[in-house]
Amino acid sequence: MKKNNLLFLSAIPLLFSSCVTYSYFQSTTNANSNPYHAIPLKSDSAKGASYVSGLFTVGRANDSWRDAVGTFHLNAHRSNNFGNFQSYYGATVALGDYSIADFNTRDRPYRYDDTSSYYHIKGMNKFFGYYGFNGGIDVVLPTKHGGEWRIIGIETSVQKEFGNYYSFRKNLRDSSADVIFRNNVTGTFGFFTEIIGKTRRGKEFGYKMSYGFMLNSQSDYTHIYEADILHTPAYFSHTLHWTTDRTTFFAQFNIGTRYAGSMQFGVNYKISKKRN
Repeated sequence: MKKNNLLFLSAIPLLFSSCVTYSYFQSTTNANSNPYHAIPLKSDSAKGASYVSGLFTVGRANDSWRDAVGTFHLNAHRSNNFGNFQSYYGATVALGDYSIADFNTRDRPYRYDDTSSYYHIKGMNKFFGYYGFNGGIDVVLPTKHGGEWRIIGIETSVQKEFGNYYSFRKNLRDSSADVIFRNNVTGTFGFFTEIIGKTRRGKEFGYKMSYGFMLNSQSDYTHIYEADILHTPAYFSHTLHWTTDRTTFFAQFNIGTRYAGSMQFGVNYKISKKRN
């Protein structure tokens, strides 16, 4: 009896562990397509401003975060203040590298596999790029000392992807991965709130929190295995930013519900002249 109890106890860790490996090939824009866009404070004399931006994204994707993603972005946008509202709109272009980790369908649980059609995806690097549009609008409330609370806002983006990572994803056999995103056009819609303070020397510092989701339909996905797990991908982001003179520095953390996470580091530079 004691021997049986010992065998049972030794098996407990196996009951709660898993060596199952899945594979999800999503768009490179997943959770990364809404970086920070600076807007002049209502306490500033400028009611509108134009900006250019450069930022770098480092992130992980796929099951167990095994794929690496690096992206460089160039953006240009215009921001405006009008009454109790603010807006921004602009264009973006991004180039990057997607590092695919080695994967074998033998690593899936046997109940999902056709043992006669195992598939091996070799580790490799794939180039990608995309271009598109970002825009947003918010309701703003001025606070003490020249700061403000952007109480609620909406943000949206549309991108078109190109490069050999998209070609790789589009041409994958259905049974080679659990989820494959087949389209190269993506759209997002989200909500945000942001609080900004201002120092006596005119420096600005703030925090922005966003939540949103992709607008693509389920028909853009192939999900032969685990078809019931696929829902509309959502993203959460948290941004810290600091503005001095014409330059806004920011760091943004993004997490996607469909196996994507990243950090973005960038600069918005105001190119329009300040009005006195």
